[in-house]
Amino acid sequence: MNWTRLVLAAAMLAVLPGAAAAQRSSGGSTGVHRFEITPYGGYSWTFARDFYYGPTLGRLDVSDSGIWGIALDINTPYQPGSQIELLYSRQDSELEFDTANLVGTGRNTADLSVEYLHIGGLYGQRRGQVFPFGVLTLGGTRYASKDLGEDIWKFSIIFGFGAKVYANERFGLRIQGRFPFSVFSGGGSVGCGSGGCYTSVGGTGLAQFDVGAGVMLLM
Repeated sequence: MNWTRLVLAAAMLAVLPGAAAAQRSSGGSTGVHRFEITPYGGYSWTFARDFYYGPTLGRLDVSDSGIWGIALDINTPYQPGSQIELLYSRQDSELEFDTANLVGTGRNTADLSVEYLHIGGLYGQRRGQVFPFGVLTLGGTRYASKDLGEDIWKFSIIFGFGAKVYANERFGLRIQGRFPFSVFSGGGSVGCGSGGCYTSVGGTGLAQFDVGAGVMLLM
């Protein structure tokens, strides 16, 4: 994919001079770094949900397909094992609206791109060259389709887990699984009665699960 090659080339050009300078200043033995740039690829599955299109009830789904993206992790000086993460992720797929099993009107599809732009935190405990971690990010999801016209932005949250393996002071491998969730609508209520007061919060959205891996560039 041309975009993936472009991201990899840009990351390499950005990180190699810094990595070389760090190696010279430290004698190439400490492996201390401040940033990690990780271009990655993977595969995403979407959980279909009931959805109304006008008066028609059907099932809305995003076709399972490949994903790609880039993550920037910044080490924090005050909390060992914690990092700030900036994330971009993209999936080029199809939007499916299927009513065949309900009212017999068939299946409709449209091209769809799903993009996540997020910021959050990553935390773990390093064990030798392996760094197991959990990650939580927040941000926006952009749903773009030439067939449907107008782009749609929704708030989203991603929870994930994985591991980083540090090969040396310049390169490593990142493996992860994530649970993205985009919020379509939400609501809440507060009430009081003879038994006391209560609150309730609810909402609907689109849930996904993906797995991926990438090469970390350390600087």
